Amino acid sequence: MSRRVAKRDKFAELRELRQSGKKKSYDVGGVDELYEEVDENQYKKIVRDRLNEDDFVVDDNGEGYADDGREEWDRLPQYHSDSEEELGLPGSKPRKSKKQKEQEDAKRDANDRDITEYFTKGAAKAPPKQKVIKTEEDDKFLEDLLGEVTANIPAPVTRVTKKRERSVERRKVRVLSPVREPRPPMAKRAKTVDDRASSPAGDDDLLPDDDYLPAMDDEPAPVSDYLMSDAVLPSSPAAKVATRRTFGRPEPKKNEDDEDEDEDMMEVAHTGAVTAASVNISASRQIKKILKTDPVPASSSPARAPAPEVDAASWNEINQKLNVVSMSQSEGRSVGKIDYKDAIEEDGSLNMFWTDYTEVNGSLCLFGKVLNKKTKTYVSCFVKVDNILRKLFFLPRKYRVRGGQETTEEVEMMDVYNEVDEIMTKMNVGMHKIKACTRKYAFELTDVPKEGQYLKLFYPYTKPAMEPTHKGETFSHVFGTNTALFEQFVLWKNIMGPCWLKIEDADFTSLRNASHCKLEVLVEHPNMVSVPDNAESIEPPPLTLLSLAMRTAFNPKDNKQEILAVSGRVYFDVSLSDTTPADKLASRSFTAVRPYGSAFPIGLETLAKERNRGVLKLFKQEHEILNFLLAQIDVVDPDVILGHQLEGVDYSILLNRLHEKKTHQWSRLGRLRRSQWPSSIVKMGGNVFAERQIMSGRLLCDLANDAGKSVMTKCQTWSLTEMCSLYLGGESRRRDIDNEVALKTWANADKHGLMDYISHAETDTYFIAALTLRTQILPLTKVLTNLAGNSWARTLTGTRAERNEYILLHEFHRNKYVVPDKQTFKGRQRIEEENAEEEGGEGGKKKDKYKGGLVFEPEKGLYDKFVLVMDFNSLYPSIIQEYNICFTTVDRTSLSEDDDAVPEVPKEQAQGILPKLIATLVSRRRQVKSLMKDKNATPEELATWDIKQLALKLTANSMYGCLGYTKSRFYARPLAVLTTYKGREILRSTKELAESNSLQVIYGDTDSVMINANKDNVADALRVGHEFKKAVNERYRLLEIDIDNVFRRILLQAKKKYAAINMVEVNGKWVEKMEVKGLDMKRREYCGLSKEISNRLLTEILSGDDTEVSVQRIHEYLRDISAKMREGAVPVQKYIILTQLGKAPKDYPNADSMPQVQVALRELAKGKTIRKGDVISYIITGDSKTTSEPVAKRAYTPQDVLKAESGLSPDVEWYIGKQIFPPVERLCANIVGTSTSQLAENLGLDVRRYSSNTNNNSSGPQDLEIHPLESQIPDSLRFQSCARLPLRCRRCKTSHAFEGLASPSSVNNVTPSGIQCPSCQYVLPTLSVVAQVEAAVRAQTARYYEGWLVCDDSSCGNRTRQISVYGTRCLGSKGLARGECGGRMRYEYSERDIYNQLVYFASLWDVDKAKSKAKESNDEDADAAKLSAEEKERVAIMAEHNRVRFGTVKGVVERYLDKCGRRWVAMDTLFAKLGFVAQ
Repeated sequence: MSRRVAKRDKFAELRELRQSGKKKSYDVGGVDELYEEVDENQYKKIVRDRLNEDDFVVDDNGEGYADDGREEWDRLPQYHSDSEEELGLPGSKPRKSKKQKEQEDAKRDANDRDITEYFTKGAAKAPPKQKVIKTEEDDKFLEDLLGEVTANIPAPVTRVTKKRERSVERRKVRVLSPVREPRPPMAKRAKTVDDRASSPAGDDDLLPDDDYLPAMDDEPAPVSDYLMSDAVLPSSPAAKVATRRTFGRPEPKKNEDDEDEDEDMMEVAHTGAVTAASVNISASRQIKKILKTDPVPASSSPARAPAPEVDAASWNEINQKLNVVSMSQSEGRSVGKIDYKDAIEEDGSLNMFWTDYTEVNGSLCLFGKVLNKKTKTYVSCFVKVDNILRKLFFLPRKYRVRGGQETTEEVEMMDVYNEVDEIMTKMNVGMHKIKACTRKYAFELTDVPKEGQYLKLFYPYTKPAMEPTHKGETFSHVFGTNTALFEQFVLWKNIMGPCWLKIEDADFTSLRNASHCKLEVLVEHPNMVSVPDNAESIEPPPLTLLSLAMRTAFNPKDNKQEILAVSGRVYFDVSLSDTTPADKLASRSFTAVRPYGSAFPIGLETLAKERNRGVLKLFKQEHEILNFLLAQIDVVDPDVILGHQLEGVDYSILLNRLHEKKTHQWSRLGRLRRSQWPSSIVKMGGNVFAERQIMSGRLLCDLANDAGKSVMTKCQTWSLTEMCSLYLGGESRRRDIDNEVALKTWANADKHGLMDYISHAETDTYFIAALTLRTQILPLTKVLTNLAGNSWARTLTGTRAERNEYILLHEFHRNKYVVPDKQTFKGRQRIEEENAEEEGGEGGKKKDKYKGGLVFEPEKGLYDKFVLVMDFNSLYPSIIQEYNICFTTVDRTSLSEDDDAVPEVPKEQAQGILPKLIATLVSRRRQVKSLMKDKNATPEELATWDIKQLALKLTANSMYGCLGYTKSRFYARPLAVLTTYKGREILRSTKELAESNSLQVIYGDTDSVMINANKDNVADALRVGHEFKKAVNERYRLLEIDIDNVFRRILLQAKKKYAAINMVEVNGKWVEKMEVKGLDMKRREYCGLSKEISNRLLTEILSGDDTEVSVQRIHEYLRDISAKMREGAVPVQKYIILTQLGKAPKDYPNADSMPQVQVALRELAKGKTIRKGDVISYIITGDSKTTSEPVAKRAYTPQDVLKAESGLSPDVEWYIGKQIFPPVERLCANIVGTSTSQLAENLGLDVRRYSSNTNNNSSGPQDLEIHPLESQIPDSLRFQSCARLPLRCRRCKTSHAFEGLASPSSVNNVTPSGIQCPSCQYVLPTLSVVAQVEAAVRAQTARYYEGWLVCDDSSCGNRTRQISVYGTRCLGSKGLARGECGGRMRYEYSERDIYNQLVYFASLWDVDKAKSKAKESNDEDADAAKLSAEEKERVAIMAEHNRVRFGTVKGVVERYLDKCGRRWVAMDTLFAKLGFVAQ
């Protein structure tokens, strides 16, 4: 029976059953259990056992383990191809029907899904279509997918078929791909080589990747605009398997009889014959599934512009000159743990140089280096110190307190003992020690005696801490409750910063893999740790430095930054005293990079293999880069990680990616082995302290944090490029690149572009290391830490207040004092309080904590005689020593917290701890400076001594700071008040002494005075200075004044603002050098052009030439530079403004009026990291004359402005008015021969506006000045600042400015039929012109009614719409009315401005006025003077032809002018006072 007959019988049987209403029952056989149910742990065990059966190889090149990690259901099944059956290949099964094939295809598509699709919303695939219809979407898909394949693959051999032609209407078929030709199987390639299948050449011989394609065009290969996060790329293992299966089959023969089926499979057969160069487009369904797993987000950006030309030779040349060695050439690094016997001394002790610490579960973990005596190298060491005890001091009461009331029962020490013991019992503290002791107290609690009996309690840190405010019946105070574990240890053992430690009776066997160090040691008691007597004389071990540079890309799909490339440079065994520059030191570099988009540029793998400088690894996914980086850190085991903007930026991104990717052994970033992430790391940048804890064991040196900024004081933006230009100099010039633009253009254009991009990151690692070594930041911070006795890692973060605390803690602890407990502040609350103190808050005027230094009112002007600057050496530290000001000497019991009374100077008391400490620091500095005078000293010794004397100076000068810092535990306001009071007193007496000797003091500030020597040569001026110095120093015991500067000429502008020519002695000769302090050119808020102009003016002012000549040159220069600005001849880079953010961008309440905040918010939207303290660079664009858009909205980054297609240009008029004129006006304010109005005129500004400002700010009969009437002013001046009238053509959509019939630019655009478009000569309808004129009038009227107020003081820049209760008085930029601005608020768009604007619009259509202008042609009207005789005649003719037409347009403006009150004068009111009454 045939199958068709059987089918018909079945249907007949079913039909009969339905008609009879019966149902047929089926027996379903039992099915055996298909799957075994297991829990998670059982499943992991099964997988682990299965992996153990495979051959597992450890990769020693730093990449770690290699594991596919896929389950069987993730693997693509190897199913047979329908095309083999249909083409009648030998051994194939009979051909199936079309319907069966479609069902199997659908089932196969379902099986090909990745398991992750079932957990993704909308992962279900649409059912397969019966026919492949060519649509526009398919065309776009193929165009994007094929990419450069269609451009680079040679023309395929045409395949001749005998199938009949089919109409386009019946079926649209996709464009056929070339036929694959048979070829021998490919050999396996190395991992770093491009393993994508190459296109077939003419012969069977396979050519290298660089040669098998024809010459490529200059246009870059298309790359996705956005990054795909770990997508399954075409070159993934699954894709390789599918490719091998596809290309491993022989070419099937064509079965010509089956045309329909052949047409259905034609696309698959042809696509399978293509071998893509940059994109894997195998026709098998495996590759189709891979592409659909994680699609690259579609780009919404416009078409990419041509790649900008980037000269990479500068950084490539630097990179090639570096001394890079391979791992085999460098010293071999030990792998795994070392034998402790190779590190211990003969007596069994261990010497370790500790560098960092962390606290874990009540134990102190120290990290450092020990000497491996077997290999003579230093290796990392981990020491865990247990049983460190808390130390608390209880102050007994005199009388017991019961129920909150004091009784008459006296308290004995035993009573305190019993109460403390009871407290310990309640806290479940089993082991604790209590004993009585005597301690002293000298701080701010008035009810604590200076010396008394205390009860000392010891109990473990593993137990909870007591509350600091806890008070009992028998004790009134408890001290030491919140003392940190590390603080307790270093105070107990007198450990002053990183140094050598001797560890005795240590346990080397108990700890196993507790850290990533080479040696692990357990110390059961702190007494086993001690500082050797000769610790300071032993040289510290050399350190291993790792300089890191990262490149990230923003993934808009996940709204996260992802790591694209990581480059590191390792310097082994770097001595802290070594002065060798970084380019001379041997280094080893490594770089890991993944593609930005779908794949690397063609030939990159070959280029990477040929490069023999450092390790370059090409990976497909981000998690591979992370594993590689961790493996490199584990192998190198660096002591210090160097970087730029690591904290809060790159380091935070790295931790976030490690956490999100669940990277194994992420704790290798530090040296403590961890298994759980801190809870605060879930959010990127969530907790800086938690991020630093992960790095424990390795020092983090960030050049852009507070420590780096304090070392590199010359910088304004602290960008890496600026640091290199200021501190490296020479040929070490770094070139900035826009990372986003680079990735979308030249960096992915070809293999050489990406290699240049990689080289840029590698060169950055050198720059970071070179800056670290040049600025000596590591040895300087180490010496500072040794002086203070705190942690090196904390000093590297720039915590000066903490250093001051620790040095005082050590001193008071040695002298048996009970110290104040550290105050606790919660995160954001503490930051906000500190900001309120520093900035004065937003809500009101801040009250000064106490009076600071004295500043004399300057005698402003230009001085041509020599001026001496007499400066007291370290005034405040010297005052503390001079008057013995200390916690232990000054009586403060009678003073309250808010009392401004000055305490009395101590008399006849022993030297206090603070003066003694400062004296010791000063004495040690003198000793070190005397050593530096040794002519036989080596450069290394001189560098070491210079670092040490600088550290001593910084420490001594900062000791005063802790007295007035409210968050310091040693805050003592009365001591700070006494110190500053004495400083003011000394400065006044110094001024009086100078005046008594007939010397003029022109200025004084805190610790210095400026004396006009009134001499014309250096020798006479110095003689006056030495005589005055002797007279001052005779008055004091320790205070010393000295000649700090000798100014040849000085321009004294205001308090803390001056510019002078300083005479500096160089090799016995006096050299002139300009010194500027506090002027606008020193502020980052002014652009480079403004600073350049100010510098030029200062050079002229201080040149010594006649004033008239200098003023004339200044005026000429201002005219010239303003003309160049308006012509566009000034480079855009000179317009960049730098502004530092005082808070996070989103925390600004008035962000709309702040350009830097608007730019920062845009950068945040792009995925970049912007923090408080960052310096934002921007350029103000647009045209202030033609737009009412606020300045803040027109601020853009320099990268945005410099883009070729941006269409942005600097707002020249705004820059002249706000950036150029204010500094120029202030510099020339005291110069005879010029004025504000003259300066404004030479800059091309509105003279009347600035002359009125001058009159308002000056004294005299300004009210009597007569101004001309507006109607008497020439139109060229009257309408100079008016907005022009743009007319838009309805045909070509272009706009042009209409300047009036008598204007040379518009006269030829007026025809007898009306106004024509200059572009397409289309005559604009009168109705269109009327509508556009009315729209322009309404826009200007709306601008007037916005009512913006601006301050007339050019230095203020305050702009607001709020009217002050103080009238026209300016309240300042913060609105606090503190008096920092003396300007007046004026309307930005006044009544006069709107009236002149309307009159200007009306004048454009006044034909009679146009005829009279052309006829008179006087010099007052510049436009009419430029008209030729022919154009004048044309004006007269066109005026008559368009009189009615122009009159209609003018009538529109006249209707608005009739409503303007400025046009009318109320005569009755004007003459009513004279007795005239209107009839």
